[in-house]
Amino acid sequence: MSTASNALREIRPPLESFKGEMPPHPVWFEKALAMPTEAGRVTVEGAEIVWKAWGDRGQRGVILVHGGVAHKQWWDAIAPFISEGRHVVAIDLSGMGDSGHRDVYRMPLYAQEVKAVAHDAGLFDAGKPFVVGHSFGGFVTMVSSMEFGDELAGAIILDSPVRPPEEQRSSSPPQRGGKTYEKLETAIARFRLLPPQPCETVYVVDHIARNSLKAVEGGWSWKFDPNLWAKLEYQRRDPEVLRDSAKCPLAFFRGSDTSLVTDEIWTFMRDTFGPDTPMISIPDAQHHLILDQPLAVASALETLMQSGWGQR
Repeated sequence: MSTASNALREIRPPLESFKGEMPPHPVWFEKALAMPTEAGRVTVEGAEIVWKAWGDRGQRGVILVHGGVAHKQWWDAIAPFISEGRHVVAIDLSGMGDSGHRDVYRMPLYAQEVKAVAHDAGLFDAGKPFVVGHSFGGFVTMVSSMEFGDELAGAIILDSPVRPPEEQRSSSPPQRGGKTYEKLETAIARFRLLPPQPCETVYVVDHIARNSLKAVEGGWSWKFDPNLWAKLEYQRRDPEVLRDSAKCPLAFFRGSDTSLVTDEIWTFMRDTFGPDTPMISIPDAQHHLILDQPLAVASALETLMQSGWGQR
């Protein structure tokens, strides 16, 4: 095993030292959590898909798509800051968060869930909405741009590595979840990010961890389907196919210190998608840039969406 891999394995869970106690929250985060929201749900191919929204219906729409085995509350530190004059919606993809589970998960079906939630929340009422996705959700966002991109203003992908075909993943990620913890505090202390990384905004991580758990017989367990990756039919796609099949403008963000979208992959993506595609690195952020630098990400999203990009 490489030295880098050993170092990642040695990173302790970010909430371990708090032993289930809630870290103090800064005022800006308290205000973000206090923002009024709307809740909804819609059935897609037999699974109930849950969403929450900020802002007012009838405003320009944005839909936020979380990463693998994550959930809509991952956006709670960002969505309020891009909701002025907009209707911003965060989805729980099937098999994750509070949405229903499936026997089989497919990327085109995830795109269908995104579209169904956008319709259910009224995001198409004020024109074409933006779609923003992080990590696994970035790939869902790219598939959405292929499936119904002509109905979107633009697709913004956050730290999702688009690799050459020969370097793409050939197997599913390791299985996670399924364990029951007797005490809530124990489960929260065990919460970790994947890939592992330190994270200074522990109050955001704690908020996410608490919303990742559900009460079950005998204690507490993670909400996501523990067999999600085994049930996912994931089709590898040539990067040029992604580029040429997108029916709306694309933009890419990464954390400047990410372990996934390395400088080499970033250069490959820039060469593949061309000089007219916005490519934005968020300073002092790793793969989980929406946790590391939520205000910087919100500001960058706001600037991009106000710039006139995505108006074709």
